[in-house]
Amino acid sequence: MKKLLVALVLGVAACLVYAFVLRSPEKRACVRMAELCGLDTRDSQVERCTRALAAMKESNASAVKQANACVADARSCAEAAGCASGAAWTLGAGLVNDFLGGLQKAVK
Repeated sequence: MKKLLVALVLGVAACLVYAFVLRSPEKRACVRMAELCGLDTRDSQVERCTRALAAMKESNASAVKQANACVADARSCAEAAGCASGAAWTLGAGLVNDFLGGLQKAVK
């Protein structure tokens, strides 16, 4: 009985380490959004979401970090979608500012 209890505790600890330490914040956000929206967390859309967030992180890490935290705290699918939309809006605004800055340099 003691061996079974020890194995169970170790199994739970391993799952928690994987879920909160080894998984990237982007992956956690995408899995959380899938859970809130009733989607399969093993779906290819979760992988695409993770890759997209990782790519966006290169452009604006703070916006992606904020979106990840927002999705983690979300209580509904709509709220999580709002978090993702806000991050996209912030990233888009940054890209427009960069574009206009480059255009201004070229015109001078």
